[in-house]
Amino acid sequence: MLQSAVETDREAVNAMALQVHAMHVAWRPDIYAMVEELYPRERFWEAIQERQLYVAKLGGLTVGYVLLKIRHYDWPGMVRRKVMLVDEICVEEAYRGQGIGKAMMADVHALAKAFGCSDLQLGVYPQNDEAVAFYQKCGFAIRSIEMQRKV
Repeated sequence: MLQSAVETDREAVNAMALQVHAMHVAWRPDIYAMVEELYPRERFWEAIQERQLYVAKLGGLTVGYVLLKIRHYDWPGMVRRKVMLVDEICVEEAYRGQGIGKAMMADVHALAKAFGCSDLQLGVYPQNDEAVAFYQKCGFAIRSIEMQRKV
């Protein structure tokens, strides 16, 4: 289902990114601010060039996107490994619940294998119950809890 993003996907990707971003702004207005655009041309083009941005199409429409990054762990005291990070993922609101996200995650898993990664990782806010349940259905497990304190 996933294919490399192209310039004509930018408007749809930006609209979906803003859907997710609006949730983040509502949950964490102390760190997120609403903007008009999350994927200006430069950022979008860079993600395409670095083979990080993929889209899901349905009937020619861009209905989902995922931004992937590779992390290399090679520090003293750690097992050397290559991890694929699902940095952003979204299915257009009107198309949710139709199996598109599940198909996208299956493709992400296949991409991780193709890139020689040992693991997939992602972050999710705990109040995003739907996303937490979805990721667990896709085989993800909670591995850590991130904490913060204001100073």
